[in-house]
Amino acid sequence: MRLTVTLDNLYKRLAATLAVSGIGLGLGWTVVSNFIVRGVEDRRWSYPREWLIAVVERFPNSARVNFRLANVEIADVAQHGMFDAQAESHAEQAVNLSPWDYQPRSLLAMAQELNGKQEEAENSLRAAVKLAPNHAKLNWAFANLLVRREKLSESFRPFRIAVGSNADLLPPAIETIWRSSDGSLDALKSFAGDDTEAMLAVAKFLTGQNLFAEAGAVLNSIDKQAKAHSPKSPELIVALMRAGQFDLARATWVELMTTIRPDVQAPGALIWDGGFEMDEVEGLNQFNWAIHPDKFARIAIDRGVARTGRGSLKVVFSGLDTTTLNDQVQQTMVLKPGASYYLECYAKAKDLITPEGPRVAIIGQSGLIAASSPAPAGSSDWQRLTVSFVAPANRVVTLAIVRTPRFSYDDPTSGTIWFDDFTLVER
Repeated sequence: MRLTVTLDNLYKRLAATLAVSGIGLGLGWTVVSNFIVRGVEDRRWSYPREWLIAVVERFPNSARVNFRLANVEIADVAQHGMFDAQAESHAEQAVNLSPWDYQPRSLLAMAQELNGKQEEAENSLRAAVKLAPNHAKLNWAFANLLVRREKLSESFRPFRIAVGSNADLLPPAIETIWRSSDGSLDALKSFAGDDTEAMLAVAKFLTGQNLFAEAGAVLNSIDKQAKAHSPKSPELIVALMRAGQFDLARATWVELMTTIRPDVQAPGALIWDGGFEMDEVEGLNQFNWAIHPDKFARIAIDRGVARTGRGSLKVVFSGLDTTTLNDQVQQTMVLKPGASYYLECYAKAKDLITPEGPRVAIIGQSGLIAASSPAPAGSSDWQRLTVSFVAPANRVVTLAIVRTPRFSYDDPTSGTIWFDDFTLVER
């Protein structure tokens, strides 16, 4: 289909020219307007407040322009400490122009609270949350406003939603609730509910407050299976150890390990996995064997050699002079202060060439407490090594396999030695 227009006189030509020019100017202005509005909206650029006011006067019906001006006016409060009441009207205009967008309502709530209108601010944030019910930052702001409004119990739900979207908010949420409730454990429990991660975070927080009995009570109330498989459990054990609560830390650790591996070992054993039967549980090595090979020796669990069971600890020396073992193999133990103990284990050597063999040692906070005789050089079947000692007052000792050169230099150590069947009993 073709449309033909005949411009056969001057008036028609002028009318056509004006029409085309008007359309072109209109399209051009639309492009320019969109460019200006988009430029104002772009947070990467900052503009003087006076310039934004002029833009608002030119585009009074732009939600984005009103929003940006209100944002700048509210930000000025932090810099100058003076609040411009126009910020509220500009934010309200943005809400009216974009009623289904949560951001203008959130900004309006900020302006209203700065203007001393806390009830209106709460209503604006409620409306914003309805538009974006799972938004972490928005729910966080709403929960904190409710706290400031002394509606603590009502703040728990938006706190939970915020934490559910951003786990990093859990510790500050707990601290906020604690401060706002004047240190109420019931408030923390009510917030945490039956959520395992929240309850573990509460226990860790209480540990930081030196409320260890309360932390233990919270721990005992958590389902064992959920606790055993939570990534926060190792963090809590480390926090208890740093606080010097080794009894509670080890009891919690043993509970986790026996829940994960219920048929491997009796939980009352003083040495964990003395026969090297268990596979490592990732993240839970605080009271298990810690094995760190280095240049002097390759160290690993050997499933092909064992005195009893299915495994032993294998140490293959590298043949270097002045071989030293300090913390390459160790386990932390918690004992009764002042009690006497007897440790026994077995060692088997193959082609072990050394000025002096490795020993089994008990090390306390102040250094060596006791050590076995050195394992014999050469090749041998399983031989017993023993250590008798008294636990120090601070109760925490380290069981380690050590080799300390007698002098600043001694001959190379090479060959292989296995260790198995560690047991510790109180005398």
